[in-house]
Amino acid sequence: MISAEDFALLSHWSHCDRIGADVADPDGTAAARLAESGYLTPGAVAGYWRVTRAGQAARTEYTRAHPAGRLVGRIRLD
Repeated sequence: MISAEDFALLSHWSHCDRIGADVADPDGTAAARLAESGYLTPGAVAGYWRVTRAGQAARTEYTRAHPAGRLVGRIRLD
């Protein structure tokens, strides 16, 4: 399973939030590591990353294991 930091970075890139991703990973090493793992691929615009299906699956798995902030049966889990 991915770490909380990896989940945050994948979440930034899944919403094309380059500013948030740059704050979370200023030197780009985490993004490069996620790309090597197959979770990110270069985007159409230079400097952007696109989350792959494997990255989406990893985010989903992390969310299922850590459901804080989600609604389950109309009850907010925090």
